[in-house]
Amino acid sequence: MALKTKWLLTKNQSVSCVMPGVYRALAFCEGCAVVFHSPKGCAQIASTMDAGSQFRMVGEGRKEWLDGVPLLSSHLREKDCIFGGTDRLRDVLRYTAETYHPECIAVAVSCMAGVIGDDVEAVCEDAEAELGIPILLSPAAGFLGGGYEDGYRAMIDQIIRRFFRPQAHVPGRVLLLGDQMGPWGQYAMEVKDMLGWFGLDAKWQFPGYVPFREWPEIPSASLGIILGSAGQTNGVLEDTAAKLEKDFGISFLPPVYPIGWENTRRFIHALAAHLGREADGEALLRKKEEELGAFVQSVLPVTEGKTAVIGIGRGPQHYDPADTLHSVERLHMNVSAVVLYDNLSGEDRQKMTELVRKSCAAPVLSADDGREAVRSADILLTTDELLDPGTKQLFIPMVALIGTSGEIAMLRGIYRLLCRYGNKGGIAYV
Repeated sequence: MALKTKWLLTKNQSVSCVMPGVYRALAFCEGCAVVFHSPKGCAQIASTMDAGSQFRMVGEGRKEWLDGVPLLSSHLREKDCIFGGTDRLRDVLRYTAETYHPECIAVAVSCMAGVIGDDVEAVCEDAEAELGIPILLSPAAGFLGGGYEDGYRAMIDQIIRRFFRPQAHVPGRVLLLGDQMGPWGQYAMEVKDMLGWFGLDAKWQFPGYVPFREWPEIPSASLGIILGSAGQTNGVLEDTAAKLEKDFGISFLPPVYPIGWENTRRFIHALAAHLGREADGEALLRKKEEELGAFVQSVLPVTEGKTAVIGIGRGPQHYDPADTLHSVERLHMNVSAVVLYDNLSGEDRQKMTELVRKSCAAPVLSADDGREAVRSADILLTTDELLDPGTKQLFIPMVALIGTSGEIAMLRGIYRLLCRYGNKGGIAYV
């Protein structure tokens, strides 16, 4: 019987409407507010997204230190499908201004408002004149004109067009471009730590985390760094970086994304070369390797000589096995097999096989042939949770953690799972 996974991960991209993209672009920008011209339930999308993000950070022992911006809805009703909802939008914009006193409001339009043909643009123009504050509007409605990325991109473009102006660059001032769980997330914190080694100040993380009053100052950054991985938000970040470099002269580091330890090494090399400080880059790498080496020495009595199987159900566009294999090698463990699950098929299966064989000599097995290898291994490092509870499983993060802290978190996860008494199975997460 073949190995069975608990859920199916495919290469198909999840799609959300433009509204949560609009919200995320301003979610923690002090001085802003966001209005959904929508039924009440649509606002639940953004609030659920925030709740999931907060639960993840609590699990990582982190917490936000900025307050989210007010999120309001015009609460479109069934009868508004007949008579229109523009009056409700006018009312909620006035209420938002009178209650929260924002310096800027962003309006996201729902499918319902788009279908009934509400002239939202005219309402926003009138409200901007009446209230005396800028109002940003998403150009598309719900799912009718795009997805999350389109709303995110629309807000970025409007902020740049309306508030950015060319100005002198401040040496050492850095602009981080992208979300990645915000400034309190592991990704941004690790990047800031590496920048600090070179004496650089990551002053802003745009969009979503810069106070409204500081938007005009952003072009003063002398260096920009894209946070993210290749293809994230469909090139929005890369396109924005190109625009900021062309129009405002912000020099962006070439898009080397520090996803996993090996890419973090490449990131440090690229940053040092960009700054003309290669010697400092090598010193930073030595320091990081020493930190990793010290941790590895502390856990080798448990990990050395143990056997691991790598189980893969994600395509190569979502997962590169090289970092996982390198982590196992650091711990002096043996990879007895690499198992490709049944949901990995066709060209993705072939490409993944080639990636594995570049880094590892272990046999690459199908789900049918890999059952015994999984059962006999000390640990399974897997992209998909198995239904079989008899194996100790460590779930490989969907997005690889970065830098020294990310690699140590992965190594610690393996070590702790191996320390568990007996072999009752179950799954652990990094």
